[in-house]
Amino acid sequence: MAPDGPGRPVIVLRHPARAVRLKTALEGAGFTPFALPLTDTELPGDTAAVHCELAALARGAYSWLVVTSGNTVQALELIARDGGTTLADVVRAGRAQVVAVGSATAELLGGVGVDVVLVPDDESATGILAVFPRGTGDVLLPQSDLAPEDLRAGLARLGWSVRRVEAYRTVASPADPERRVPGVEETGARPPLLDVPAALELLSGTARPIVVFTAPSAVRHFRARLTGGPADVGPGTFAAVAIGRTTAAALRAEGWGPAATAADPTPEGIAAAVRDAAARTITTDYRPNGDRS
Repeated sequence: MAPDGPGRPVIVLRHPARAVRLKTALEGAGFTPFALPLTDTELPGDTAAVHCELAALARGAYSWLVVTSGNTVQALELIARDGGTTLADVVRAGRAQVVAVGSATAELLGGVGVDVVLVPDDESATGILAVFPRGTGDVLLPQSDLAPEDLRAGLARLGWSVRRVEAYRTVASPADPERRVPGVEETGARPPLLDVPAALELLSGTARPIVVFTAPSAVRHFRARLTGGPADVGPGTFAAVAIGRTTAAALRAEGWGPAATAADPTPEGIAAAVRDAAARTITTDYRPNGDRS
């Protein structure tokens, strides 16, 4: 299904280096993608707690390591290396089983030498809980400072003793270079980078862009940095697409009911949601040179 305006702009709230595959999928569907990174990731101000839990993991204190994002993999590897080891060596020493939230996270874990035994089809906390076994013992759950409590609580209901530790923090972009957790960069042509003024100009035009919200934190930063100003950016100036159910809930809490929610967070799943959003919303034609005649 083609968008309702030729080359309708799509603003992805992600760094361009992490949106290469999504750019390809969106362009293949007839859209014009842009990247607007509003958030970044940093190591915690004090990594002592993570060092402590990695040491416990290496001693065999945990039966499971639950990994919910690529950022978690990157952060744990950085902290492990700071302690003179690697995440793979820690996991092998302690013989914990590892679950990854989805295929991309599992691939990243494999890339640093960590074997994954469980990956849910539904790439979400709900998906993990649907396939995670009941049992007793200890589970290590490293997450963002902003991660909701639903996964920890769900694992506890399955009988496990869960130790949640802050592996990284979500901050406004750009992060402190000395504490930044590097994202996973994709090879290929990147989408054009927007800054906030350029995004405001695009959002204030007649094209009514589609905005892809990649996390609840992206919703909050979009509200803080792009709304309420002279440009009067609001839900009538864009169509929202959520990368998943949690992000969709954050959008609804702001009064921005998403036009579509991706069934899965892959480039293909997001592009399909963008197509659905385009079919449900009206816009004028968009041409990158500004000619709308």
